[in-house]
Amino acid sequence: MGCGRLFSPPKNSKCLLTTKQESLNVTFTPRTFVQKHTKGLSDDYIFQKNLGSGAYSEVKLYYHSTTLQYRAVKQIQKSGLNSCFTDPVYRLKEVKILCSLDHPNILRCFEVFEDDLKYYVVTEYCEGGELFETILNLKGFSEHEAANIMSQLLSAISYCHEHSVIHRDLKPENVLLEEKNGSLSLKVADFGSSCLLDPQRKMTGCFGSAFYIAPEVLDGEYDEKCDLWSCGVIMFVLLTGRPPYRGKNVAEILAQIKAAPLQISQESIPRLSSEAADLLQKLLEISPKNRIEAREALRHPWIQNYRNYNEDTLGNSLDELRSFHSASKLKDAVHTYVASQAVSYNEIKLLKAEFLALDKNGDGKLSKAELFAQYKKRNNEEDAAKIVKNVMDHVDTDHSGWIDYTEFLKACMDYSNLISHEKLESAFKMFDKDGSGDITVLELKEALGQEFLTDDSFWRSILEEADANQDGVIDLKEFMDLMTERSLNSPIKLVNM
Repeated sequence: MGCGRLFSPPKNSKCLLTTKQESLNVTFTPRTFVQKHTKGLSDDYIFQKNLGSGAYSEVKLYYHSTTLQYRAVKQIQKSGLNSCFTDPVYRLKEVKILCSLDHPNILRCFEVFEDDLKYYVVTEYCEGGELFETILNLKGFSEHEAANIMSQLLSAISYCHEHSVIHRDLKPENVLLEEKNGSLSLKVADFGSSCLLDPQRKMTGCFGSAFYIAPEVLDGEYDEKCDLWSCGVIMFVLLTGRPPYRGKNVAEILAQIKAAPLQISQESIPRLSSEAADLLQKLLEISPKNRIEAREALRHPWIQNYRNYNEDTLGNSLDELRSFHSASKLKDAVHTYVASQAVSYNEIKLLKAEFLALDKNGDGKLSKAELFAQYKKRNNEEDAAKIVKNVMDHVDTDHSGWIDYTEFLKACMDYSNLISHEKLESAFKMFDKDGSGDITVLELKEALGQEFLTDDSFWRSILEEADANQDGVIDLKEFMDLMTERSLNSPIKLVNM
């Protein structure tokens, strides 16, 4: 999913594809369902409490009555924004970038509103709060805990860099914990300073926070390696429980970074393992050219030795991936909506753990090789190869060549438990824009067709999947019947597992 382009016919040419051929090319991703509104925050959001504030923004907790979920709403004053942070389609570049990322450790954006004074960015709510607060309370982590956090952080940053996104403001305040007093499962947040990498030139402009800013950013030219320096400082703070510089104010700290950037040795941090010291040195290499890349850091022995590849968490996901098949475009769209918008962390917590257990290299997606290695443990090589081909054919709906996080969730969710009547009603309302009680061809096109062009006959074919009485619209009962019926398509069975 991620940055994969949705289907659109060539400019200035007639689309010669049949409706059936078009349906094979159209894919639905989490980005499809990120709605953009221009009439202020919806009444569906019920204020709960304030979560935090900055110079030009504040974050508040709301209850979303449509999906029955708690959500964080970042409210940004337009008066404090430079035009370089806005986008004509997504309102904010932050939203555009978040919508292009589909990773288990990156905060998900649901929708964005605006009025005359503010933008309202609606995202996941992480009840554990900022990693910074946990650091203050614990005053240091064990190397095992620190490696767990760093493996998730480096996985998210490696994924961002692969998608040409530079965060530019990594710090513990922008890393959120999904659980309160629970696991250290995290989400990287606040992409307000992020930008897209231009391989032809270095980035300019001083972004970031004093303690975590890379020396080359202060010199005025830098690339994605600035994020790795920030990761190194975060790792230092996790292991020591203290900031790396002793300056009394921002000016003093920045002067220290420029004159004497942080350097690490085992002697400077007592009781630090040699592997941890080595990774810290590689992350805090003064020369960006010689600094380690995120994907290299993920392969570092310190990460590999401590990272938990607990295959006992796999449960039924391999069986679910193998048997997944969705012949209906409308059902596929609704399943994508539910997986990306309407389920809570607790509802998919186990599935996330299973995804991470399968993702051996930590790049945030499942490759054919990773799947083959698992299926080969249960089948001979020939059958394992057939199973992986079947999985890729049916689960990799955007034909990217790997299984993205939402594709995995969509295939493995227990719909009998997760798709409740309330969640299906939420999905129905997402399509039924005017609240009439019926979904029309125009509403389908508006909800699903914002990013590609196609003939109206395609949208009629989707509507006809559920229009049992053939009156040209889908009512709630028809929608429910489609989503709860058992598929007539039997999965391919190769051998008993």
